[in-house]
Amino acid sequence: MRLYYIINDFLNRQDYLNLDYFVETYKVSKRTIQNDIAFLMQVSSRKGYQLHMRRGKGYLLEVVNRQLLDEFIETLKVNEIYDTKDRVYNMVAYLATQKNFISMDNIADRFKTSKTLVKKGLLEVEEFIKGYQLKLERKSHYGIRITGSMKQYKTLLNDLFFINNEIIEDAFKEIMGDFSNVHSLLIEQIEKENLNINYNELKNVIVWLRVTVYYAYLTNEARVENVVKTNSWSNRITYEMKMLLEEEYSIGINEESTALLEEKLIKNVRAKITKTSLCDRLSQDIDEFLTEIDKSYCTDFASDKEFKKSLLMHVSLLIDRLHQKISYKNTLVNEICIQYPMIFNIAFRFSDMLKEKYGVDVTNDEAGFIATHFAGHMEKERKEKIMRFNRIGVVCSSGGGSAYLIKMQLESLFSKANIKTFSFLQMHELEQFQPDLIFTITQLDREFHVPIIYIKELLDDDDLMQIRKFLQYDNCDSFSLIDVSSPILSLFSHEFFKVASYDSYMDALKDMAKQLEESGYGGKNYQKYVMEREAYMSTIYMNGVCIPHPIEICADKNMISVCILENPIFYDGKCVRIIFMISLIKQEYELHKEVTKKLYLLMKDEKALKKVLNARSLEELLIVLKEIDGGV
Repeated sequence: MRLYYIINDFLNRQDYLNLDYFVETYKVSKRTIQNDIAFLMQVSSRKGYQLHMRRGKGYLLEVVNRQLLDEFIETLKVNEIYDTKDRVYNMVAYLATQKNFISMDNIADRFKTSKTLVKKGLLEVEEFIKGYQLKLERKSHYGIRITGSMKQYKTLLNDLFFINNEIIEDAFKEIMGDFSNVHSLLIEQIEKENLNINYNELKNVIVWLRVTVYYAYLTNEARVENVVKTNSWSNRITYEMKMLLEEEYSIGINEESTALLEEKLIKNVRAKITKTSLCDRLSQDIDEFLTEIDKSYCTDFASDKEFKKSLLMHVSLLIDRLHQKISYKNTLVNEICIQYPMIFNIAFRFSDMLKEKYGVDVTNDEAGFIATHFAGHMEKERKEKIMRFNRIGVVCSSGGGSAYLIKMQLESLFSKANIKTFSFLQMHELEQFQPDLIFTITQLDREFHVPIIYIKELLDDDDLMQIRKFLQYDNCDSFSLIDVSSPILSLFSHEFFKVASYDSYMDALKDMAKQLEESGYGGKNYQKYVMEREAYMSTIYMNGVCIPHPIEICADKNMISVCILENPIFYDGKCVRIIFMISLIKQEYELHKEVTKKLYLLMKDEKALKKVLNARSLEELLIVLKEIDGGV
């Protein structure tokens, strides 16, 4: 709704308005206003107005077509589907940073909106905070506030800070400043205790320390006597950090808050030297697991000795840690899950094996670390698939300059291959060369039983990218770069595209999976495997994009089913707007990876995603996917 009010500010003032005016009016950062203005300038030519900028004065709106502008203003006023995420997060953040009850009038004034929209927003807020076991407390003549346990409230603040919510960031900054003293002392104490911590783990602890300070400020925690209860490293560091925070920010930190801080330290800090033996039993169990996975997924994990050695070392330390109830946070877990979906499924199955045979519960964060080992091997396999071509022939019109240029470009892909150029008259010489791959600009007058790629006289970066992608597949055949179509776009169909309304995310998944299974795409047990995968870890990612898929690849045919929700729904504290359900056959690991990579780019590009959500058509979706990252 902010864009609606900004446009009206320009119309009502009919004068230059600078960024400071909007920052003060809407109580947001300068960066946010700059993004809003950039968007309004970008769409102006199609919306009946033009924004003029004058250094030192600001921006002035000129009306070019009043009818187009009025239509645009109306869409800004009524179209809230895309703004739901930010509105919910911001309303939650605003309520979470209040010391006392806050009235609906104050909320409406803070967000420059009506009480009607505030009431609607509070229903969404209430649904969101249920995922944290928190609730809204309403009190007549006082207002509303968020209530619940200390741990859950702090977890909410922690998560909002990690998604860079500006309201939380500004609130923390106002109370704590740059936090550099705390940061320095924490590192000093970790080094003093001869402990180890990586960057992500350090960030986890620092953010929790910020949350500890802010929560103490909000609730006026009572200071308790500083007593070291044990002689453990975690207790000593907790004691030192507690003393600094209380002195630096004039707050009290009680026993429960202290215990939560120590718990956070234990999860993220570890000894530099861990004495754990690599047992023969674990090595054998890993071998058996990899052999079974290779059969199921058509992979080659079991023969990679370097990968197995690395995995064995990691898992032996992991089992030792988990027996001590110590696990690490992985801030990249969602990104790994999105970009390596099949690998994450394997990591879940591997975790189940560890639980069954070693009695340890592997967290999703730890499964993410395991997945990186498997992903590393798959990247090696991908590279080896390209390197399997040793003798490459390049056929051009003359075999001269253009052929030499193409040869140089191809050497960037095939660094170890013997690449030789030929003119189209040198077919006998090409035959004697015995190539295992041929690039040519023209039809060949004789038959070669190797892949033949038809190319242009000059290759560009997109051509090289297409070649690299194509040759990563096991069974690549001859094709033309000019005629090749996107394998991703061919996975969509009107039959499996819909705009629908659901009360439950799980109901939506069941309907979509059932349709794929019953129509002959998903394969036997497809619905069961999709729901089983979702039980491990939600496939709801940023900006409401969901990419569900089965825990076991079981499809009979390739297809992506799409459902755009009429109204966003919440599940497990996450917003759901659009669902891409993946159905691919076993051999399509690389294609699955390319699909999720493309959808990852979509969910990060909020403007592109907005186009899809607003247009609600398969045609617009395909156009957007084709445009993202320079095409597919």
